[in-house]
Amino acid sequence: MRVTRVVGPKGVQPELLGVRRRAARFADRQNVARTDEPAEEPVRPAPGARPEPTSVRPASYFLVSLVFSAILFALFFVGDRGFLQARRLRAELRAAQEEVARIDAENRKLEAEVGAMQSDPHALEKVARETLGLVKPGDVVVLLPDGWERRVRPEALRAPDPPAAPAPTPR
Repeated sequence: MRVTRVVGPKGVQPELLGVRRRAARFADRQNVARTDEPAEEPVRPAPGARPEPTSVRPASYFLVSLVFSAILFALFFVGDRGFLQARRLRAELRAAQEEVARIDAENRKLEAEVGAMQSDPHALEKVARETLGLVKPGDVVVLLPDGWERRVRPEALRAPDPPAAPAPTPR
């Protein structure tokens, strides 16, 4: 005989509720499950019985999940492999790629200059005259001050005069 619950007010003889008698069978004595028997029905508490208090309240589940979520959120944003770190690394990568592209363009330009100097004697002479200040015998050198181009413009580059306004017609 197995008693599942004893219910009743204090000081009064309690009543037994949910008592089930089972005959001892071979399967029960040998601790073997039998599949041909129907499953036992769950024992329901009596209508006047107090519900058993739960040891964990639903609010505690919410608080635990909230704390766990906050920890994961913080790790996602500020951890070693977090969002902010990945964003910073992407910006560094972009800057490095732009620097590599700039240096590559400069190298191509310098290689073109070297090729021109090796094949074209006029390009070599131009570099010697402009950067080294070399002149051929008999050449006249004219040195102009910095910014002379702003003060003096050729006639071809000057803006044309605006068209004159038409004369008023007499009435």
